[in-house]
Amino acid sequence: MPARAPGRFANGWRRARSVRCGRCGFWTNRPIWPQAIERPLEEYYVPATLDWNLWLGPAPERPYHPAYVPFKWRGFWDFGTGALGDMACHIMDAAYWTLDLGFPARVEPESTPLFKETAPAGSRITYTFPGKGTRPEVKVVWRDGSLYPARPPEVAEDAAWPADRGGGQLWIGSDGKLVAGTYGDEPKVLDPAKQAELAAHPPAPKYPRSPGVYAEWIAACKGGAPTGSTFDGHAGGLTSMVLLGCLAVRLGRVLETNPATGQVTNVRVPDEFIRPTYRSGWVL
Repeated sequence: MPARAPGRFANGWRRARSVRCGRCGFWTNRPIWPQAIERPLEEYYVPATLDWNLWLGPAPERPYHPAYVPFKWRGFWDFGTGALGDMACHIMDAAYWTLDLGFPARVEPESTPLFKETAPAGSRITYTFPGKGTRPEVKVVWRDGSLYPARPPEVAEDAAWPADRGGGQLWIGSDGKLVAGTYGDEPKVLDPAKQAELAAHPPAPKYPRSPGVYAEWIAACKGGAPTGSTFDGHAGGLTSMVLLGCLAVRLGRVLETNPATGQVTNVRVPDEFIRPTYRSGWVL
């Protein structure tokens, strides 16, 4: 789990806090691993350096196959959560923290054809977050599979769009539009005059700059301050919000949820999604 993007780039995201954001768009070129496939049936010899039984863990038994290890497991529901689960915890982190998104009230999925065991090749998911405090309702649109948002009119025709095809963010608010990279890096207001003003007169830092995820983790393990992404706080909430999108895609259904608890209210979630049957010898 990454350190909070606004903490690492406090000056730029301090400006974002003053923009009453109504819509956000996020995109990634992932998956860069196979998705939208059936379970492979070929059998291979297990590499001598791999304990296949241990690697499988509680997942259903199957022969070793290079379709899983070491990198491609991300697309299989038994082991990963597809492009959304892999990248949204990075790309949506800044919005979740800065706008205090919490749980959505509605998650509407669209995707390429669904497969039983793997995530789709591409998806577009619209989250609706109710207003909170002085913040109005926020619509968040996630795109993966190299589905990119339309070019904003503020971006010149000869300029690269998206600026980072690997992944990025577009925030649309009452005071303008802001773009940033996958990890919340290099936030920039699309209005040249406002961006020049911000560059010339950056606001005073409001949050301390993170020393980095590794340094945070080691310090916390030694009894220091908690990390910026604690399991019972930021990281747990962000991950749960992202997984609601994965659930909507996997079911192919619009989800209505209780924004106070994240509980799905309109669809019965299959028991095996919540409490899967573990292989013999594995318990939780």
